Amino acid sequence: MTTLSTTKKPYIPGAASHAEVKALICSACHSADHLNLEMIESIEPHPGDLLVLVSYKCMTCEASYSHTAAFHDVAEVLNRAGTVSGLLQFGGEYFHCGEPMSFANSSARSLYAPMSTEDVDDGLLDVYLQTRVLQCRCGFRMELPA
Repeated sequence: MTTLSTTKKPYIPGAASHAEVKALICSACHSADHLNLEMIESIEPHPGDLLVLVSYKCMTCEASYSHTAAFHDVAEVLNRAGTVSGLLQFGGEYFHCGEPMSFANSSARSLYAPMSTEDVDDGLLDVYLQTRVLQCRCGFRMELPA
């Protein structure tokens, strides 16, 4: 079992309150050994230790968590082999297979799908959504709103 350090709550100036910093651990399993990180976002301001908002899931009991954590605790989990499987969002970038995904192309998708295969003019307007396609070197692709 990995022991993660706890950090003091940093002073955040202005009207903002103190951020509650929690260790990365599954409260159901009482372990940090089977965590899969899903999202990491920076928190501003952070005058002391670098703090991030992190979302993760325990692969043993499938419990999900999202809270503020010290970045060095998140880095400790990231540096363990096998902790990132699937998709990770990190600072506005998406990672798959441990590599940043790149933009492939953009397209427009219709949001309206007819309820019947018959050609019926029901007077509904077509609605389109502009999307951006991200792809990984392994062939994984996903679409995001543009």
